[in-house]
Amino acid sequence: MTGNPDVLRVAIVGCGGIARSHGRAYAADPRVELVAVHDVSPAAAQAFADEVGATAINSLADLAALDVQLVSVCTPPGTHTDTTVELLGLGVCVLLEKPPTVNLADMDRIAQAEAVAPGSVFVVFQHRHGSGAKRAHRLLADGSLGVPQVAVCETLWYRPDSYFDPEWRGNWVGEGGGPTLGHGIHQIDLLLHLLGEWSTVDAVAARVARPVEFEDVSTASVTFTSGAVASVTTSLLSPRETSRIRIDTTGGTLEVEHLYGYADADWSWYPLPDARTAAANGQDPGAGRRNADHDGSLQDVWTASAGEDVPSNHAAQIHDLVGDLLAGRPHPTTLASTRPTMEFVTALYASSLEGGTVARADLTPDRPFYRSLDGGLSAQRVSARLTRA
Repeated sequence: MTGNPDVLRVAIVGCGGIARSHGRAYAADPRVELVAVHDVSPAAAQAFADEVGATAINSLADLAALDVQLVSVCTPPGTHTDTTVELLGLGVCVLLEKPPTVNLADMDRIAQAEAVAPGSVFVVFQHRHGSGAKRAHRLLADGSLGVPQVAVCETLWYRPDSYFDPEWRGNWVGEGGGPTLGHGIHQIDLLLHLLGEWSTVDAVAARVARPVEFEDVSTASVTFTSGAVASVTTSLLSPRETSRIRIDTTGGTLEVEHLYGYADADWSWYPLPDARTAAANGQDPGAGRRNADHDGSLQDVWTASAGEDVPSNHAAQIHDLVGDLLAGRPHPTTLASTRPTMEFVTALYASSLEGGTVARADLTPDRPFYRSLDGGLSAQRVSARLTRA
């Protein structure tokens, strides 16, 4: 790095709504200088530049003269690959908004460009970076909370028809996929981050109500190499919105429920009931829930692990990333680390549109879903699969 070694010079490409989250996170970090912004609309770029106190540039090539070290890519998903490859060619690091790409082929194209570039690619999955997820990941990995057995992952959100008014929304070309790719991917990524390698997916995706080319709801059954099983549901038809992950282990139940970002208070740990309470479960179904006495061995593990409360927002991940880049440390949320999430999403679409179980080993470059989440199927075939009675 050149210039002040204690300050990271950054830029933002794409000046829509999500760029504001990046801009606020960078502005809140004294180790960052937001140098430039760019958008295909010069007017949008200039308005955003005035808002954040940066320079609006006319092309990505202009970054070369500005000594920029990190660029946030906040453009529509279908443009991520070309933009990221061009930025890697300029020698910068890239923070890529989710979904990182719209198919595995594009993800591998970025990975190939990254392999020969001085910069690295990181992906915005901020739910990995809140203090609750960091604690959960550590305690599940070391066995402190028991062995995961059953999990539930839900992204139950509501988006009206008008949400799809922008021309790039609601279609395969602009978004690459439906809410499984663009919305549920946050909770899916966190689930996989906590539970590890997945093995198979059996899924159903349906277009129930929204004016879109893809699904507006999906559900999947998942197996993990550990032997755990999970259900994953994503919906844009759910008026009482919630985002929830529940993991039942041999030691108790770990759960996080929030909407678009969690704090520590949104996490809970419910240890196993003691033997007497467990033995009485279900004996009097007409009675209210009884207060359980808990197995003391794991009762205080979650509480005792608490530290500083860091919510899971863009600022949390950007704070971590800036510190890692300035210190020369690896940052964990790399392009490679998020490939299992994109593989899962791909398998869900393949299972839904082709039918049957899809394993990770099935997602090879010769398979049609590797290059497109609609599998290259005709619009009529996709529609028939999504609306089947």
